[in-house]
Amino acid sequence: MQNLTTNKMQVFPPNSADIVTKENWFTSQKNLQGYCHSGELSPCRIIWRGSQKPSPLSYANDSLDLAKIYVNKDESVLAYLERTNTDAFLVLHKGKVLYENYFNGYKSYQPHALNSATKSFVGLIVSLLADVGVLDLNQRASFYIPELIGTGLGDGTIQQLLDMQVPVKYMEANTPMGIGRGTPIFIASGSMPKPDNYNGPENLYEFMISSKKDIRPGTVFKYDNGQTETLGWIIKRLTGKDLAELIQEFIWSKLGAEENALMHLDQIGTDIASGGMRATLRDLVRFGDMLCNDGYYNGQQIIPEHIIREIQKGGNSKFLAESTHNFLSGFSYHNQWWVSHDRYGGFSARGKFDQRIHITSKADTVIVKLSSYHSPRSEGTDAYQAITEFLVKQ
Repeated sequence: MQNLTTNKMQVFPPNSADIVTKENWFTSQKNLQGYCHSGELSPCRIIWRGSQKPSPLSYANDSLDLAKIYVNKDESVLAYLERTNTDAFLVLHKGKVLYENYFNGYKSYQPHALNSATKSFVGLIVSLLADVGVLDLNQRASFYIPELIGTGLGDGTIQQLLDMQVPVKYMEANTPMGIGRGTPIFIASGSMPKPDNYNGPENLYEFMISSKKDIRPGTVFKYDNGQTETLGWIIKRLTGKDLAELIQEFIWSKLGAEENALMHLDQIGTDIASGGMRATLRDLVRFGDMLCNDGYYNGQQIIPEHIIREIQKGGNSKFLAESTHNFLSGFSYHNQWWVSHDRYGGFSARGKFDQRIHITSKADTVIVKLSSYHSPRSEGTDAYQAITEFLVKQ
């Protein structure tokens, strides 16, 4: 397990302003950057890369010039990367790396925070378990977790949880992530310290059990970390294995990854399914390339093709259009993936502070962005479209 604080220091002992802690990691761009770059702010579980040699990445002779590709008439892709505090960016087209770069002192071997892009890994694990009959997507969560009977999250089916269609209510808590309107997820997951006079959930299981019923499941889209945490609880209950171990077993150890990935834990050692994973840029492009190639990679079928086809079908675009995520025009959400419904079959994993694994199978393109963008809303969908359009026309 890792240390509980990370020191971004120039001298030792460090100046107090250079120490990133759970109390201050969200309060400045520098501290947020320290959080995104380091896995030391909370205890972590290793997702082992396996004993095999790394699968080779092929590099094109000529690099892609992102300064010449425009998101709109005023901003190039390169300017967009700079504006959104990009830490690492890679473009893979037809199996060759056309662009790879690192910014802000980030190193290629450092696992970077994925935040909510973790959810897409959870979606794949649930789909794999359903595929072999370990769970039934049409069963309610409370069928597998009796502790959730009578709660809001317990009312939803596995498929509704996968599609973020189980709207619930939680108590409010004052946190830097949302003063006066934040839910206790950041406290329960150990991402934020417990405020004075706090009497809410102190771990992820307590957080899920605290959920209250709201709108009937299956009738609206409401993006919510608790739904993914419920899926994480279910797969651990059914398999007896931690989420990190399942990702390692089914995906990571088969990719030929260069580095171990990490999974952050809450205060009692539970994997944070909704946003706890960390991994490197190159290994994430290997993961994306595997999905782009219908689940086949490194000489083996890692994910069955029909599971990827199901993701690409997408979900209910009308639900998303009527939600707070209506800025993603034309998108839907299905099996913990964002689906663009464009002519290139695009789908992506997205995370807070602008993390992205963007896959367009019909254009044979994978784009990965790791960032410490201080705005929590992930943006720049047009940048990925602009790169894809440019490559297709070449």
